Amino acid sequence: MLASTRSLGSAGRVMLGYRVIRLRLASVLLTATAIAVACGSAPTPPPPTVAPTPTATPDPHLAEPASVDRVYQELRKAGLSMAANTAESGTDPVKRLSLTYDSWPLILEEYTSTSALESKSGFDPKHLPGFGDPAFTFAGMNILVKYGPQVQNGAPVLPEARFMTAADKLVAALYPLIGPLQQSAVAPVDLPGPTATPSPSPTPTPKATKKPKPTKKPKPKPTKRP
Repeated sequence: MLASTRSLGSAGRVMLGYRVIRLRLASVLLTATAIAVACGSAPTPPPPTVAPTPTATPDPHLAEPASVDRVYQELRKAGLSMAANTAESGTDPVKRLSLTYDSWPLILEEYTSTSALESKSGFDPKHLPGFGDPAFTFAGMNILVKYGPQVQNGAPVLPEARFMTAADKLVAALYPLIGPLQQSAVAPVDLPGPTATPSPSPTPTPKATKKPKPTKKPKPKPTKRP
């Protein structure tokens, strides 16, 4: 081996040196390329999460004229425990449901319109319940709701706390369906939201007063000369 190296001479050694240098450069380039590839190949980020589209909450408010049957169904869905007794049909009210709610009578009446309810039901939110009226009466759109006994010896008195609580729950379930509400109650219930304004009664037009006719002054008669 020594002899073959010596036989190469100076030219052979130069060529051998060039080969060694090329091999080292190639090794360095391969190492640098591997490092660059390792650094450049970052992990692919996950796709962005798409937020779910919010579902619109349906409006429970009923359209006028509301059906008393639909009101009854929605009250049961709201958790009010009611027993159905009788159902009657007629003309304003077009339908009346007689129920029992928390041991007290509950009557739901359907009228053809809000104006029909105001003119034909006798409901007046400005007056307290009187003889023959229930302790609580609520009106919303064309629906009239009466809660409490209507047979008594006089005007209804302040009920027990349990019936006050039952009336609060009734109003809370009625308002989303037929609100805003008006009421006539022995003890007013807190009504959620704005209160319906009763229709103003028409003001009679004052009659025009006739102006009195001016009285004519008598003309003086001419005096006769003597």
